[in-house]
Amino acid sequence: MGYLLDILRSEYESLVVKDIYTSKLGDTDVEILEVSAGERKFIAMFQSRPLKEDIYKWSLIITSPNNTRTLRGMDPVAGIKLALKSSIDAMMKGMEE
Repeated sequence: MGYLLDILRSEYESLVVKDIYTSKLGDTDVEILEVSAGERKFIAMFQSRPLKEDIYKWSLIITSPNNTRTLRGMDPVAGIKLALKSSIDAMMKGMEE
């Protein structure tokens, strides 16, 4: 648990990440985070559960005052990390405009 939190803290040092809720529901890990960069803020909800060796079923919902992004997939950890980074980058860019 804490996968999204760990990614945000390691890849985006300028962001302030607050863990709102983290739990394990059966074999599904759930995280809800509040992320801010100055006056800009968004909420992210990430959940994942293992399917096979190194393959996870996951979903991500990111909501800011102007945008909402929803993604889901079945990927190895490297694929999840790439999807999370591109989604966070897009959300940050959208909040600048």
